Amino acid sequence: MKKLLLFLLTLLTFNLYSQKEANTWYFGRNAGIDFNTSPPSALTDGKLNTDEGCSTISDENGNLLFYSDGIKVWTARHELMRYSDGRIADNLQGNPSSSQSGLIVPNPEDKNIYYIFTVGTDFVGNSGYPRNPGFNYYTVDIDKGDGGEIIAGPINLSDGRDAAWSEKISAVQGKDCTEFWILSIVQDTFYAYKIDKNGIDSSNPITSPSSYFLNDKRGYLKVSPNGNKVALADFNPSGSLVLYDFDNLTGKIISNGVILTSPTQDGAPYGVEFSQESRKLYASNYSASSNSNKVFQFNLLTTDIAQSKTLITEQNGFRGALQLGPNQKIYFSLPGGSFLGAINNIEEEPNNVTYNPQEINLNGQISSQGLPPFIQSFFAPVNLIDTTTGNVLNNTNQTFCIGDSYMIEPELNLASSTYTWFKDGTEIAKTRILTTNNTNFGSGLYEVKIESTSECGKTYTGKIQINFEPKPSINKIPTYIQCDFDSNTVDGFASFNLESKEIELVNNTSNLVFDFFETSDITFQNPINKNNYTNTIATNHTVMVRVTNTITKCYQTELIDLQVNPTGLTSYNDEYLCELDKNTSDPDAKFSIGTNNSIFNFDSKTQQIINDSGGALSEATHNFEYYRTSNDASLQINQITPPYEDYLFKNNSDVYVRVSNKGVNSCEAVGRFKIFVEKIPAPQGNLDKSILCIDNPRMNPQLRTIELNADTGNSSDTYKWYLDGFLIPGETNAIHNANSAGEYKVEAYRVYPNINQPCIGYNTFYVKESNKALIVSIKSTDDNDNPINNKIEIIVNGIGDYEYALNSTSLSDFTKGDKNLTFTFTEIPPGLNSISIRDRNDCGIVSSEQISTIYFQRHLTPNGDTHNDTWNILGVDNDFYQSVNVQIFDRYGKLIKTITDKNDPGWDGIYNGKILPSNDYWYNAELLDINGKIRKKSGHFSLLRK
Repeated sequence: MKKLLLFLLTLLTFNLYSQKEANTWYFGRNAGIDFNTSPPSALTDGKLNTDEGCSTISDENGNLLFYSDGIKVWTARHELMRYSDGRIADNLQGNPSSSQSGLIVPNPEDKNIYYIFTVGTDFVGNSGYPRNPGFNYYTVDIDKGDGGEIIAGPINLSDGRDAAWSEKISAVQGKDCTEFWILSIVQDTFYAYKIDKNGIDSSNPITSPSSYFLNDKRGYLKVSPNGNKVALADFNPSGSLVLYDFDNLTGKIISNGVILTSPTQDGAPYGVEFSQESRKLYASNYSASSNSNKVFQFNLLTTDIAQSKTLITEQNGFRGALQLGPNQKIYFSLPGGSFLGAINNIEEEPNNVTYNPQEINLNGQISSQGLPPFIQSFFAPVNLIDTTTGNVLNNTNQTFCIGDSYMIEPELNLASSTYTWFKDGTEIAKTRILTTNNTNFGSGLYEVKIESTSECGKTYTGKIQINFEPKPSINKIPTYIQCDFDSNTVDGFASFNLESKEIELVNNTSNLVFDFFETSDITFQNPINKNNYTNTIATNHTVMVRVTNTITKCYQTELIDLQVNPTGLTSYNDEYLCELDKNTSDPDAKFSIGTNNSIFNFDSKTQQIINDSGGALSEATHNFEYYRTSNDASLQINQITPPYEDYLFKNNSDVYVRVSNKGVNSCEAVGRFKIFVEKIPAPQGNLDKSILCIDNPRMNPQLRTIELNADTGNSSDTYKWYLDGFLIPGETNAIHNANSAGEYKVEAYRVYPNINQPCIGYNTFYVKESNKALIVSIKSTDDNDNPINNKIEIIVNGIGDYEYALNSTSLSDFTKGDKNLTFTFTEIPPGLNSISIRDRNDCGIVSSEQISTIYFQRHLTPNGDTHNDTWNILGVDNDFYQSVNVQIFDRYGKLIKTITDKNDPGWDGIYNGKILPSNDYWYNAELLDINGKIRKKSGHFSLLRK
């Protein structure tokens, strides 16, 4: 049932609002549409076969009268119309390849007379049509002949500029039904000709210069249905879409034009069309590179129309026209198509606009580039206005308020006309101005039908959807009583925060807005400052609140009584607090940081005020509110409320206390106190580890100490020391002598006279033990095949961080090994060596005793180069050895050299003055060190002569 009702309502709306003169279309390759059916149906009986230009006209009941391609004219019987002299009308001055080759306009007051306007083109081809004969018109009398005949024309309107004339033409109604404007353009000049009951004033065109110069003659020209805008499509690779303002009273283009598209980005514009409400503009732009058409929407209600450009659809194919239909859809024609596309929801924002490329099946016929243009006013609804405010209401859902009456009237006021009003399809009144409220007609679809009884004989329609909604309900609240504690506490003037009462005025504030006015401001022109209002009449005053529903816009008013009580400012005891520690919330914090602010528990202040009142105050009878400023307390804004931890106070902060009676909105007293924030002590600390050097091995008891100084700079502060979380008994001084490793925490306590508990600050020291190394063992390996393989390995004991040096105590010579307690030196030189071990924690250096390293040479080369010129035992020429005894033999066992002096330079390869040859020689060696140990070794070496 609901669907049927919706269908009937839609059908009724269609019949009432369609301008039926545009109900029949013929276009393309014998294609056509009949809008007298719902949905529109295809026509296949048309004779028109055109690339672009076409025009059709029907009577006020939607019956076809005639149609044309700008060259030929066909009657409703689809026969070629004739001139008055009998000639066939097949030689008009248009051209089927002209964008808007023909446009048919009726005489405003003579129902039998029509005018066919034509514009030619430069394209001739094989048609034989004349090259651009300019702008012409013909007069048709449909009461003559068999379906009409041409009784006059052509009449040239080109003003001597035939060859340059464009292919563009459009028409719109003037300010009333008695005139039309026919509009065209040549290069940079618009021409507008007025049509009235006397015909066309061809000798007095209204010309308007344009700052935009046409690049091309092709493309469409359209006027908005309301007659206020003109859109021009310049179809050229360098052409743009241009929008102008138009005055349909004078026929003047009243602005130089706004360029809306870029040819490089958007393509060349061809088709243009306005929505029925003249709120949106659509344009089809063709891009040759992609052989595609883009359809854009522009919002004509924005300040920057060009920026509102939004792509609606993109279709493959050559350029195509756009045309508004009687059913409020814009149709899009692409050449070679068997369907006609349509843009739906044309008044909506882009995301709600849809495009159907197969809206109408042409039943075997084919579309081309053009669609028939009409007088744009055919599609414009009559504006319905609120008689009281003058606001335009139609074609939108209007919300009216229950309890109020409204007067609605058509903007069009024709002396000789009848006005019939309908609600939901039922006639309700015959009057120009309709009065409606929620009781006489109520919510529904309101429609007016205006039937002119003058020579115009036109029918105009308009509609609005009206919904009656309730006004907000307002509670009557008690008198709003304010304390007068400003600079003059007895003058009867104070600041009120009216906004604070909003929640009391209604039961639910959702979708409501509150405005306050003086009671004399009955037109609500000057709202008062609801956040900070000072009464204009001393002591007792009344203001008015208006509560408006933001969705329905319905509002209700109520009066609010204001009262000012003289009140002094009471002084309460000041509060003293320790400043907060920034690191309180960090469980791993090692020191405190003062924040210069603190928090306060205002519940304790409330109890203090109650106790000091001697029983006059209690939480049961009074509200206690706290604020930072007197202005906040007066206006009851920025109240300090639990949790109080959210409010921080700096030293010397003011706090205001507002005391009011519960349940009666009465301010009884206002007081003030200060909050002072005292600094917490800041003891010194050291998060870098302090080194305590102890003995190695560790003594027991361990008597060595290191001084930890936590002095705060305040001699009255006291201290507590902790080691690894445990209190160190008796340690209350700023300095603690630590004798063991660990984490030391110090707390400093400072007592303030007005604070019950001392303020505490803390810090941390880290102590690490270390000591000099204790040598455990030294292992030396010498006399290898190569002296570079000699090495010394040392092992130490200790808790330090050790590094090692050979034969040096210079800091730059120490090396840290891979292991802390052992190190190996390689490439030990022959002779006496010593190892030093340094604690990197600066607890000292330990050096080993001298270590002997020797090397028995493997060969000698006595050639005078000072390198291995002699053979000897290297590393014995020192105090470590008491004596040496070395015997050297040849290969036959003959003794050739004895060395008993440890400082002997060695054997030079000569025996008794004779140079011995290269060969292997043998030795026996016996070495006696200072410890009485004897080292024996036998072996051989090579004498090499080169």
